[in-house]
Amino acid sequence: KWLEKNHDKKTELIVGFYKIGSGRKSIIWPEAVDQALCFGWIDGIRKSIDGESYCNRFTPRKPGSNWSAINIKKVEDLTAAGLMHATGIAAFEKRLEHRSRIYAYENEPVKLSPAFEKIFKSNQPAWKFFTTQAPSYQRVMVHWIMRAKQEETRLRRLNQTIAASSEQKRVS
Repeated sequence: KWLEKNHDKKTELIVGFYKIGSGRKSIIWPEAVDQALCFGWIDGIRKSIDGESYCNRFTPRKPGSNWSAINIKKVEDLTAAGLMHATGIAAFEKRLEHRSRIYAYENEPVKLSPAFEKIFKSNQPAWKFFTTQAPSYQRVMVHWIMRAKQEETRLRRLNQTIAASSEQKRVS
Protein backbone atom coordinates (compact mmCIF):
# COMPACT_ATOMS: atom_id res chain seq x y z
CA LYS A 1 0.00 0.00 0.00
CA TRP A 2 2.84 2.42 0.83
CA LEU A 3 4.43 2.04 -2.60
CA GLU A 4 1.07 2.51 -4.28
CA LYS A 5 0.66 5.89 -2.56
CA ASN A 6 4.30 7.04 -2.48
CA HIS A 7 6.26 5.43 -5.34
CA ASP A 8 6.35 8.73 -7.26
CA LYS A 9 6.78 11.04 -4.25
CA LYS A 10 9.45 9.47 -2.03
CA THR A 11 13.04 8.47 -2.78
CA GLU A 12 13.60 5.77 -0.19
CA LEU A 13 11.82 3.21 1.96
CA ILE A 14 13.34 1.23 4.83
CA VAL A 15 11.55 -2.08 5.41
CA GLY A 16 12.06 -4.16 8.55
CA PHE A 17 11.98 -7.96 8.42
CA TYR A 18 12.02 -10.63 11.10
CA LYS A 19 14.37 -13.51 10.48
CA ILE A 20 12.60 -16.82 9.89
CA GLY A 21 14.21 -18.32 13.00
CA SER A 22 12.72 -15.60 15.20
CA GLY A 23 9.28 -17.20 15.00
CA ARG A 24 7.72 -13.76 14.43
CA LYS A 25 5.63 -13.07 11.36
CA SER A 26 6.47 -10.34 8.87
CA ILE A 27 6.64 -9.76 5.16
CA ILE A 28 9.49 -11.78 3.71
CA TRP A 29 12.24 -10.29 1.57
CA PRO A 30 11.21 -11.92 -1.77
CA GLU A 31 7.66 -10.55 -1.35
CA ALA A 32 9.05 -7.07 -0.70
CA VAL A 33 11.27 -7.27 -3.79
CA ASP A 34 8.28 -8.31 -5.91
CA GLN A 35 6.28 -5.34 -4.62
CA ALA A 36 9.21 -3.00 -5.28
CA LEU A 37 9.65 -4.27 -8.84
CA CYS A 38 5.94 -3.67 -9.53
CA PHE A 39 6.53 0.05 -8.95
CA GLY A 40 9.98 0.38 -10.52
CA TRP A 41 11.86 0.22 -7.23
CA ILE A 42 14.72 -2.06 -6.17
CA ASP A 43 16.19 -3.38 -2.95
CA GLY A 44 19.58 -2.19 -1.84
CA ILE A 45 21.54 -2.16 1.37
CA ARG A 46 20.61 -4.73 4.03
CA LYS A 47 21.50 -3.99 7.65
CA SER A 48 21.18 -6.14 10.72
CA ILE A 49 19.04 -4.68 13.49
CA ASP A 50 19.49 -7.40 16.11
CA GLY A 51 19.57 -11.19 16.38
CA GLU A 52 15.97 -11.48 15.20
CA SER A 53 15.60 -8.79 12.56
CA TYR A 54 17.15 -6.80 9.76
CA CYS A 55 16.11 -4.03 7.41
CA ASN A 56 16.51 -3.34 3.72
CA ARG A 57 16.61 -0.03 1.91
CA PHE A 58 14.45 0.26 -1.22
CA THR A 59 14.77 3.06 -3.79
CA PRO A 60 13.40 3.90 -7.22
CA ARG A 61 15.45 2.33 -10.00
CA LYS A 62 17.69 4.69 -11.92
CA PRO A 63 17.48 4.64 -15.71
CA GLY A 64 20.23 2.41 -17.06
CA SER A 65 20.68 0.50 -13.79
CA ASN A 66 21.78 -3.14 -13.87
CA TRP A 67 19.05 -5.77 -14.12
CA SER A 68 19.77 -9.26 -12.85
CA ALA A 69 18.39 -12.27 -14.72
CA ILE A 70 16.37 -13.09 -11.60
CA ASN A 71 14.65 -9.69 -11.54
CA ILE A 72 14.01 -9.78 -15.29
CA LYS A 73 12.25 -13.12 -14.83
CA LYS A 74 10.32 -11.78 -11.82
CA VAL A 75 9.06 -8.80 -13.84
CA GLU A 76 7.97 -11.13 -16.65
CA ASP A 77 6.05 -13.26 -14.13
CA LEU A 78 4.55 -10.22 -12.37
CA THR A 79 3.48 -8.80 -15.74
CA ALA A 80 1.84 -12.09 -16.73
CA ALA A 81 -0.02 -12.07 -13.40
CA GLY A 82 -1.25 -8.51 -14.04
CA LEU A 83 0.54 -7.11 -10.99
CA MET A 84 2.88 -4.58 -12.60
CA HIS A 85 2.10 -0.88 -12.15
CA ALA A 86 2.69 1.50 -15.10
CA THR A 87 5.79 2.98 -13.41
CA GLY A 88 7.25 -0.49 -12.92
CA ILE A 89 6.67 -1.35 -16.57
CA ALA A 90 8.25 1.96 -17.61
CA ALA A 91 11.33 1.28 -15.47
CA PHE A 92 11.63 -2.20 -16.96
CA GLU A 93 11.29 -0.90 -20.51
CA LYS A 94 14.07 1.65 -19.88
CA ARG A 95 16.58 -1.06 -19.01
CA LEU A 96 19.60 -1.36 -21.26
CA GLU A 97 20.27 -4.82 -22.66
CA HIS A 98 24.03 -4.46 -22.18
CA ARG A 99 23.36 -3.70 -18.48
CA SER A 100 21.17 -6.79 -18.05
CA ARG A 101 22.21 -10.25 -16.87
CA ILE A 102 25.77 -9.03 -16.35
CA TYR A 103 26.58 -10.53 -12.97
CA ALA A 104 29.33 -13.15 -13.14
CA TYR A 105 27.21 -15.87 -11.56
CA GLU A 106 24.59 -15.42 -14.31
CA ASN A 107 26.94 -15.91 -17.22
CA GLU A 108 28.51 -18.97 -18.75
CA PRO A 109 31.88 -19.82 -17.24
CA VAL A 110 34.66 -17.92 -18.98
CA LYS A 111 37.67 -19.84 -20.25
CA LEU A 112 41.10 -18.70 -21.29
CA SER A 113 41.36 -18.42 -25.04
CA PRO A 114 43.37 -21.31 -26.56
CA ALA A 115 46.23 -18.90 -27.32
CA PHE A 116 46.31 -17.58 -23.74
CA GLU A 117 46.11 -21.08 -22.30
CA LYS A 118 49.08 -22.10 -24.47
CA ILE A 119 51.07 -19.10 -23.23
CA PHE A 120 50.19 -19.90 -19.60
CA LYS A 121 51.03 -23.62 -19.97
CA SER A 122 54.42 -22.75 -21.48
CA ASN A 123 55.43 -21.72 -17.95
CA GLN A 124 54.90 -25.09 -16.25
CA PRO A 125 55.61 -23.98 -12.64
CA ALA A 126 53.15 -21.09 -12.99
CA TRP A 127 50.49 -23.29 -14.63
CA LYS A 128 50.92 -25.97 -11.97
CA PHE A 129 50.53 -23.44 -9.15
CA PHE A 130 47.51 -21.81 -10.80
CA THR A 131 45.69 -25.11 -11.38
CA THR A 132 46.18 -26.16 -7.76
CA GLN A 133 44.40 -23.04 -6.48
CA ALA A 134 40.75 -23.07 -5.46
CA PRO A 135 38.34 -23.22 -8.40
CA SER A 136 36.79 -19.94 -7.25
CA TYR A 137 40.18 -18.18 -7.51
CA GLN A 138 40.76 -19.67 -10.96
CA ARG A 139 37.32 -18.48 -12.14
CA VAL A 140 37.86 -14.96 -10.80
CA MET A 141 41.27 -14.67 -12.44
CA VAL A 142 40.17 -16.06 -15.81
CA HIS A 143 37.15 -13.75 -15.75
CA TRP A 144 39.40 -10.79 -14.87
CA ILE A 145 41.78 -11.63 -17.72
CA MET A 146 39.25 -12.43 -20.44
CA ARG A 147 36.65 -9.73 -19.72
CA ALA A 148 39.04 -6.85 -20.33
CA LYS A 149 37.88 -4.86 -23.35
CA GLN A 150 41.25 -4.49 -25.05
CA GLU A 151 43.55 -7.30 -26.14
CA GLU A 152 46.52 -5.38 -24.73
CA THR A 153 44.86 -5.30 -21.30
CA ARG A 154 43.99 -9.02 -21.46
CA LEU A 155 47.61 -9.88 -22.30
CA ARG A 156 48.94 -7.64 -19.51
CA ARG A 157 46.61 -9.31 -16.99
CA LEU A 158 47.60 -12.77 -18.22
CA ASN A 159 51.29 -11.90 -17.81
CA GLN A 160 50.60 -10.52 -14.32
CA THR A 161 48.88 -13.76 -13.36
CA ILE A 162 51.69 -15.88 -14.82
CA ALA A 163 54.34 -13.81 -13.01
CA ALA A 164 52.58 -14.11 -9.66
CA SER A 165 51.88 -17.83 -10.16
CA SER A 166 55.50 -18.53 -11.08
CA GLU A 167 56.43 -17.08 -7.67
CA GLN A 168 53.79 -19.30 -6.03
CA LYS A 169 51.70 -16.22 -5.23
CA ARG A 170 48.18 -15.13 -5.99
CA VAL A 171 47.44 -11.88 -7.77
CA SER A 172 46.24 -9.44 -5.15
